[in-house]
Amino acid sequence: MRIEFELSKINMLLLGFVLSLGYSSSAQENYNVKLIPEELKENANAVIRKHNTSIEITALDQMVISEFKVITILNRFGDQLAGTYENYDDSSRSILKLSAVILDEKGSEIKKYKKSDFNDVSAVSNGQLYMDDRVMYINYYPSSYPYTIVFESKVKEKSTAFLNNWMPITNYNVGVEKSSYKLINLTNSEFKFKSYNTDGYDLSLSEKVGKLFFQAENLKAIEKESMSPDFLDVMPWIRVALNEFELKGKYGTCKTWEEFGLWQYNELLSERDVVDDGTQRKIANLISGVTSTKEKVKRIYKYVQDNTRYVGVQLGIGGWQPIDASEVDRVKYGDCKGLTNYTKALLKSQGIEAFYTVVYAGNSKKSIDENFTSLQGNHVFLNVPLEDETVWLECTSQTIPFGFLGDFTDDRDVLVLKPTGGEIVHTPIYNETINTYLATASINLDEEGGMVADFASKSNGMQYDLQSYKERLQSDELEERYLSQWNYLNGLKLYKKEISSDKENIIFHENLNLSVSNYVTKAGDKFFVPINPFNRLTEIPVKYTDRKLPFKTERSFTDVDTYVFKIPKAYRIDVLLENFQVSSEFGEYKIEIHKIDDNTIKYVRKLILKEGTFTKEKYSSYRDFIKKIIRKDNSKIILTKKES
Repeated sequence: MRIEFELSKINMLLLGFVLSLGYSSSAQENYNVKLIPEELKENANAVIRKHNTSIEITALDQMVISEFKVITILNRFGDQLAGTYENYDDSSRSILKLSAVILDEKGSEIKKYKKSDFNDVSAVSNGQLYMDDRVMYINYYPSSYPYTIVFESKVKEKSTAFLNNWMPITNYNVGVEKSSYKLINLTNSEFKFKSYNTDGYDLSLSEKVGKLFFQAENLKAIEKESMSPDFLDVMPWIRVALNEFELKGKYGTCKTWEEFGLWQYNELLSERDVVDDGTQRKIANLISGVTSTKEKVKRIYKYVQDNTRYVGVQLGIGGWQPIDASEVDRVKYGDCKGLTNYTKALLKSQGIEAFYTVVYAGNSKKSIDENFTSLQGNHVFLNVPLEDETVWLECTSQTIPFGFLGDFTDDRDVLVLKPTGGEIVHTPIYNETINTYLATASINLDEEGGMVADFASKSNGMQYDLQSYKERLQSDELEERYLSQWNYLNGLKLYKKEISSDKENIIFHENLNLSVSNYVTKAGDKFFVPINPFNRLTEIPVKYTDRKLPFKTERSFTDVDTYVFKIPKAYRIDVLLENFQVSSEFGEYKIEIHKIDDNTIKYVRKLILKEGTFTKEKYSSYRDFIKKIIRKDNSKIILTKKES
């Protein structure tokens, strides 16, 4: 194994959305692994022996971040936790000091790295066209475990828009002996901080005029558990910011969201949403004769999707200011900022108002903290207020339906930037009445134990989001996907694969014709027929005897499956299952089985699962609920061969 930096993580650090921690050197100490308390090594892949971060702000455009970190890597899973890198750029962030020392199990030196020994590379990652950020890092290939790394850095930063947050526990399966954070603020700008998830932790805090100090000792490693909420939703951490700051030469204030949003609007967006007369005429012709504002927005959005592509561009003001709309219009590509601002400009050219919006994007919902004003978010998209509704546009996707967010930006607080200032609003919620999957199948069983089926489905809401990728697959890739999806069907063959995406109504359609050569289990003159061939829950939640963390169920949905079985005339129905229903706070499951005639059985299954975050004490009940569903999903009816 080896220690390596991850460019995707570095990129986030450089954008300022997740910040690296700082420094504070100390005299040589004994870092023999035997001195680590045993309770800190329990469930740990690494133990932080000491982690001191120090930030000194001497002016709104000047701060020094120092870091001293000693971390013992206990096994190969801990290699990735070393964090032996530092990022910089040529214009605003420079590395003053950088070193690392590798120690063996007894604390004796194995290898020493000076700043000149670190690799120095561009921090351009996949999906990025160009950036002005770089990273210095080391790779170390351990010959044995455990080993210890002493890492020290000092960085000079010309912007104070982003202050390092304090996270004493930096990852799962990491124990902590000592961690501290010190802020010295020599400016007239007030600092502020907010703690998250600190109940139950013995953390010390000292706040004085111009100074802030946090400290923690002897924090046990926390093992990641199945269905755990996001790391920052369960681990202790503290967010810190200045009320006044500079971002690459631009002075800003963030005492309130209204004030902060006004600053972003005026300083980062103003006069960048203009396209030339030729483009304005082209767009005017595109919507000529259209009276509905919504239809105009839809046509302009499709124009953006058809004529631009997403490429990451992280230059300029910390990755926060969009490229001029005229430049995007010329080159036909941009990042989320550029494409969102470009769409806004095209709408503006036709007298349609739209607002640039900052969001924490990702499959897991994360909101802008309404109660802590600071530079937050990692993505932007567009808010278009119409007379009777609000339309949200994801401007980086060439395939997403108009007005549909998907799980990337749904159901979270976002910051809408208006000429009057910033406003926190909530994006649309897709609940179980919207996230639906409706499937039907006509199934013919044969006397050899096989079956032929005509299958059809309609997926809406987030279920559409889950299925729509299939439209972009080649035929052989699509077939492979179905074979994987139904890998429990022995001898599956597909004869017809018709799929389509109704973007107007946001419905994904599937129409399949298939056969399964070995569907039933034979025992003498009996057939054991699985009643649910196409939509089974199969994975029992992991069992924990002493769960430590709460658990989270993802987005709510409703599945309704209706299957009609035709059985061979040579067989009769021997055992038909009883109807079944179970309800809980986690959802509802119901199956109904009807004998239509001697050769026809109708099976209806309805499953509703509800999202939520639940206490660890409820995990066993949730697991039992899912186990009941899995057991019923695997139920079989029994057919007996008729006597000759």
